[in-house]
Amino acid sequence: MQDIKPKAVLVPFGYPGYPDSYLERFTEESVEALKGLGIELRCSPIVKVRSDAEGAVKVLREEDFDFMVVLILSWVEAPNVVDVVDEFRDKPILLWSHTMFKEEDEWMTLGPMPGAGVVRQTFEELGLNFKFVYGMPDEEKVKSRISLFSKAASAVHRLRHSTVGLLGYASMGMYTACFDHLPLREKLGVEVHHLDQYVVVKRTEEMGDDEVEELVKEAKDNWEIGEGVTDRDLIVSLKMYRALKDLVEEFGWSALQIKCQYELSKYYRSVPCIPLSMLGDELPCSCEGDIPLIVTQLMLHYLTGGTVSYGDIHTVEEDRILVGACGYAPFGLCDGRPKVGKTEVLYEGVANCSLYREGRVTLARLGYKRDRSLKMHIVTGEAKKPRPFREVGCLPYPSMEVVLDGNGDDVAQNLASQHYAIAYGDFKRELLELCGLLSIEPKVT
Repeated sequence: MQDIKPKAVLVPFGYPGYPDSYLERFTEESVEALKGLGIELRCSPIVKVRSDAEGAVKVLREEDFDFMVVLILSWVEAPNVVDVVDEFRDKPILLWSHTMFKEEDEWMTLGPMPGAGVVRQTFEELGLNFKFVYGMPDEEKVKSRISLFSKAASAVHRLRHSTVGLLGYASMGMYTACFDHLPLREKLGVEVHHLDQYVVVKRTEEMGDDEVEELVKEAKDNWEIGEGVTDRDLIVSLKMYRALKDLVEEFGWSALQIKCQYELSKYYRSVPCIPLSMLGDELPCSCEGDIPLIVTQLMLHYLTGGTVSYGDIHTVEEDRILVGACGYAPFGLCDGRPKVGKTEVLYEGVANCSLYREGRVTLARLGYKRDRSLKMHIVTGEAKKPRPFREVGCLPYPSMEVVLDGNGDDVAQNLASQHYAIAYGDFKRELLELCGLLSIEPKVT
């Protein structure tokens, strides 16, 4: 999983009536503050008069940046700002105004907040996608707000360069797994590349057993393999892993979603649970053809830089929920050695039956409102070892009990589907920031 730095271009704005020494000093301090937050940054020359705007636009055109920082150093003339941002309306904008500063025992100002007041309202009326922060570069609250915004803006940029590989489509009549292709591309920028599961079956069957010999050996050395799992079962599962991994690399997919029921689970008799549990440590994966789910997983992955998973919500109690998927969890999120077993009830093949490790978690789910705009349900809590449970006749599921920060009934009344994306850590604030940039209506319970 890659840790990619947010990338920004800073455009400082000033006014010719103020000393250059102040404007240059405060620009340098702002640059250092942003770089200290881990932001990859380029700074344009200071825009003081309208003819300076051309130089700033030239810098912006030369960079593939995640977001623009409009830095208000002093009083400004708003047309100078609009001249710069007008060509880049599709980019998130951080509107940052400096405030007052102290020299010896006296507070001083260059008038940035009055200038920002004009610009902030202008941006709102222009319909620009921006966040307004104010304060000096050494203020912790300013740096905290900018850091949060930078992560969300970077996620927005990466979503617009993402492709989900979809093998099959929504499983077992799951209306909530369906999606609107063009609106998804327009609103979030995510492309979906659709193929049939047949390509996986064909590539699995064309692969020689010798091509997975090392993988089989590693599995036997590192997994707890349950009764009834044969060498043939492992060979087929690991060939499917190789086939899926090859597809990911061939088409440059950012995430993988596959329909299992019933083509693979009943007719081919080899579920993709183990291949996905292995691939889940490399990129976001999930099953049953659920596109809103995998896009939520991508969002969490881009915000966290870490491994993400998903689970079904099986029960809701006053202070907790039970979450688990039938045979899937990234092995890297499991507690101890991976446990695998053979299943022949409801679905057939080798499945993951490990438990998740404990820790702080965030669950989230994208969904559609009646007008087909997007919403997101966000849940936070503490993952604990689950009580012993299983679906009738099935292997134990990879699962966790989440002790909620909120109320169980509030979670139940806002369920957006059975599938929820999972990330370790508390990322509620990051998700809310992302929702703001993407015009997604959030609901936290």
